Amino acid sequence: RFLDDGAGNLKGLVTQEVEWVKADDGRPFREVPGTEKEWPAELVLLSMGWLGPQDTIPEQLDLERDPRSNVKAGENDYATSIPGVFAAGDVRRGMSLVVWAFKEGRGVAREVDRFLMGATHLP
Repeated sequence: RFLDDGAGNLKGLVTQEVEWVKADDGRPFREVPGTEKEWPAELVLLSMGWLGPQDTIPEQLDLERDPRSNVKAGENDYATSIPGVFAAGDVRRGMSLVVWAFKEGRGVAREVDRFLMGATHLP
């Protein structure tokens, strides 16, 4: 889960170890009690893996979606409907090839740099 500083700014996140066994609630994993860890962070980039993006974060942030339910973000600037929140890769375009993830990862890094610094020297 994400942690904020009380003013709506990211200050960290909390992770918890899981065991990959079917939980009582039907999930394919079970949380391991006592393994929560807090990580300080100013920026969090999510890699969703082969199963496709989860809806939890886009729903919590109430991000605008396109007609295919992908997170709506600018074609070149990767900006979502919330200033300072960017989307790239599968969450933006749907499941695709890893080469698109590489390209969009570089592109979104450039746009985050531009957003934070006011300019960028990244390609």
